Amino acid sequence: MRSIRGSIRAVRALGASVALALSLAGCSNELPAPIPTAHPDATVPRRGGTLTSASFGDLRTLDPANVGDGLVVQMLEEMFAGLVDYDQDGKIYPDLADHWTVSDDGTSLRFVLREGVRFHDGEEVTADDVKRSVERALHPTAPNPYSSYFASIVGYTDFTEKKAEHLEGVSVEGRYVVTFKLDKPDAAFLPLLAMHPLRPVCRSGGTRYLDTWHPCGAGPFKLLPGGWDRGRQITLVRHEGYFRPGLPYLDEVRFLFHVNQTSQRFKFTTGDLDILRDFLSPDLPRFQADPRWKAFGEYELDKQLAGLAMNTEMAPFDNVELRRAVATALDREQLTLVRAANLRPAWFPVPPAVEGYDPTLKGQHFDLAEALEHMKRAGYPYDPVTRTGGYPHPIPYLTYSQGLDEYMVQVTQQQLARIGIRLDVRIVNYAAFLALRGRRHQVAFGPAFWTQDYPEAGSFLEPLFHSKSINDEDSNNSAFYKNPRVDELIDRARRELDRGRRMKIYGEAQELICDEAPWAFTHHYRFYAQWHPYVHDYKPHPMWTTDPRGTWVDRLAGPVAARALFSGDALAKLFGDGP
Repeated sequence: MRSIRGSIRAVRALGASVALALSLAGCSNELPAPIPTAHPDATVPRRGGTLTSASFGDLRTLDPANVGDGLVVQMLEEMFAGLVDYDQDGKIYPDLADHWTVSDDGTSLRFVLREGVRFHDGEEVTADDVKRSVERALHPTAPNPYSSYFASIVGYTDFTEKKAEHLEGVSVEGRYVVTFKLDKPDAAFLPLLAMHPLRPVCRSGGTRYLDTWHPCGAGPFKLLPGGWDRGRQITLVRHEGYFRPGLPYLDEVRFLFHVNQTSQRFKFTTGDLDILRDFLSPDLPRFQADPRWKAFGEYELDKQLAGLAMNTEMAPFDNVELRRAVATALDREQLTLVRAANLRPAWFPVPPAVEGYDPTLKGQHFDLAEALEHMKRAGYPYDPVTRTGGYPHPIPYLTYSQGLDEYMVQVTQQQLARIGIRLDVRIVNYAAFLALRGRRHQVAFGPAFWTQDYPEAGSFLEPLFHSKSINDEDSNNSAFYKNPRVDELIDRARRELDRGRRMKIYGEAQELICDEAPWAFTHHYRFYAQWHPYVHDYKPHPMWTTDPRGTWVDRLAGPVAARALFSGDALAKLFGDGP
């Protein structure tokens, strides 16, 4: 039989060969082949396995009453089930609710819960849990940046001002029935209930928000003690008591944090990541052009908005003419060349895939001569020939490391220098950026971004530009912009149940925002998701980025790197054919 020493030599040889092949793959311009599925003819989903993805960002919290960034919603969607949710077509469907009814005047919504639904701790979800969780999320002690979304609930003002112990407009009618009463019609209320902030939490979450609580809900995956290694990764495991029979198929869903794009690409091609969303600029076109990978990738919807937020409470952006100068000086077509495969120019505060987007509106535009005129009106005339004048001080510009804006700001600097505006770029990590950007009187200028909470214009206009979205900390309105007319239009649109009239009102609000320029809109980002063939029934979700409850994996056993780089014949030559 083969000697032990010979086997050790073979293993060492394999390790050295794998290391060499991996290093060459990392330096090569040719993409490695995707890792195939173990059973190409399999049609019945297989249970088991782990689905791993990564991000350069990080999380601050996992509590639905404190949704602080766009990344965390992927985890919240797996951990917490709502009364209603969005399906893969972007349509609202009943989740914890078996069904619901809406009164003729739109001011009462009655939900009948499914019976026997279990939280992660085994307790049944009841109407009392729904009311308790709603009050927990909307109480002023909760750092919930979305609280004002739900101001139409009867008694909201008294409750949030601590004049009432309970929220009058949420009533329990037996063990499985809960009713929401609104003080006025609200076209957005049902879509808002599909969001994460009001989703029921386990009784261990209590009646008031506590940042020491271990997150616990009724979603398809749960967090075990020790499952969140802060700053590094989080692992969610299958909730065996999930109320949808047979789901989820996966044993685990794992998210890695602070992984730069180069590392993500390497980890993905060697099989340590199953899905890739953060691409280096040259890599995305290569994946899309490679016929081996083409069938296993897809663009997500155009639901992202990005721009430069100018703090209207701080100099120099308390001057509307200077804000108009910035918005008019930016050449969006040039900016989007930084990552042409993902970016589209933005001229409006609503992305193309969102209802309410209207290219016929008067939006922002690029006109260098007009930008110089705005600088003159602002009191800072600039002569581009002699390069004299302009704003006299460098403007602090806060951005974050490893993100797209770290590259885009170099182009932004050049474009704004043409009208006499100089930037002092300051780079911090992503978590610090989020904390500082939402803090009053801290950040004068910097990148801003938003993705839809529900697929309508109000999902962008209300959190970003309504004065009620301003907070001293964690302010979604990071421009700290106030315009009573804009507030009135957004509020009126929410009350308007006729879609056509509602879109017209939103259009008027958009034109005012474009003119006063609390943001200079720059681009819409279309994420592209790439996955391996062994990842089955995966599709980017139109609302939540990912929703792997129906995804299953069928991977070959054994070391991923060796499987990816060596054929069976090559391995046989290394190890021999047997004794």
